[in-house]
Amino acid sequence: MTREIVAQTIHWALIMWIAGLLNPLMIFPQLWKIVRTGDTAGISLGFFVVFLGLQLAFSVHGFFSRDDLVMISNGMAAASTLVTTLATIYYRRRIA
Repeated sequence: MTREIVAQTIHWALIMWIAGLLNPLMIFPQLWKIVRTGDTAGISLGFFVVFLGLQLAFSVHGFFSRDDLVMISNGMAAASTLVTTLATIYYRRRIA
């Protein structure tokens, strides 16, 4: 059995689109906590900046390789990471 047949049998494309939609949503609990409490003590801005750069790089890779799933998923994830990063900066400046 080839890997293409296995992928078709288990509906791999659908599984990956679901995972692709979850990618940008995974940071929302962190954003919700920041907005709700204003607490940014456990947030590493360095991590978020690097994470944002990686998501943007993979989104651009998806564009150049014509892989819509990679491009859209990582582009949306980069947008949610950017919003979380900006919220962190905002609340830290507000407290300081």
